[in-house]
This record gives sequence, structure tokens and C-alpha cells, in this order.
Amino acid sequence: MTLDTLLWLLPAVFMFHDFEEIIMVRPWLQKNTPLLRERFPKLAERVLPQLESLSTSAFALAVAEEFILLTALTLAAVEFKLYAMWTGAMLGFFFHLLVHLGQFLAFRKYIPAVLTSIPAGIYCIFALQQILSTGLATWAEIFPWFLATVVLLVVNLLFAHWLAAKFDIFLRKYSA
Repeated sequence: MTLDTLLWLLPAVFMFHDFEEIIMVRPWLQKNTPLLRERFPKLAERVLPQLESLSTSAFALAVAEEFILLTALTLAAVEFKLYAMWTGAMLGFFFHLLVHLGQFLAFRKYIPAVLTSIPAGIYCIFALQQILSTGLATWAEIFPWFLATVVLLVVNLLFAHWLAAKFDIFLRKYSA
């Protein structure tokens, strides 16, 4: 596998993973909201109103915004050989996958995203091994990018959900 292919697979793996979330989150919420409220009342009180209010279209828009950002980052990494930056971002995605696995372990039932988290995680481990073994980046170079990515993920998640909520408002006006 070429290095460019390895890097460009990240946006594809991201979408493979997020398609499961886009497709499954609404029906899963409809089925599991009562159980979530019972088992995790404080968390459900904070998170469920926002998730339940988002349409599939608005959720897909949030994912599209993240995909565009990740694709731009991958383009910059490939064109300017920013392997440490890309690896830090890829590890941010890997961290996101680990959060889903933690959610699955806490809920002890299927959650949207857990099925694709496993093959996506295998890709991340393989990509990290390739970057490190070929000497394209070191842990000392990667770690600051990883920390920056985690901060960016949190900020961008808030922005993406804000954007999705605004889009839902637009959709309601558009379809009225």
C-alpha cells in the first residue's frame, strides 16, 4: 500500500464509520431512550434532548462538515508531507472510536457506531504502525498534534451540533 493510499483511506474509513451512525441513530434512539433515561438519568437529561431534536438530515450535515475538515487536513498532509499532523488527527479519530467502545461497554448493548469502530480501529492501528515503523513521524512529533486534535474535536463537535440545529430550523421553515 502506498503512503498516499494509507493517508487517503482515513476520510473513507471515517465515512464508513459515520454512515453507521447516520443510518442507525434515529431508530436506535426511538428504541432505547427509555432505557437510557433509566440507566443514565443525569447524562440522558443533558444529551438526549439535543440528539432527539436533530433530524437525520441535520445529523448528516454535521458529519459532512467533519468530513470536509478531515479531507482538507488529509490533503494538506499529503501535499506538504505533514505526517505527524495527520497521525495526530488520525489518533484523535481513534480516540473517538475508543469512546464508542466505552459507550458500548457501559450500555452493554448495541450502540450506533460500535460495529464499524472495530474495523476502523484496526485501520488506525495499522496506519500508526506504518507511520512509526517507516520513521515518517515520531511520538514526540505526533503527541502535540494529537492533543491539538482532541481540543479541535471538542470545539468542532460543539460547532457541528450548533450547525445541525440551525439547519433543522432552516428545514422546518423551508418545508412549511
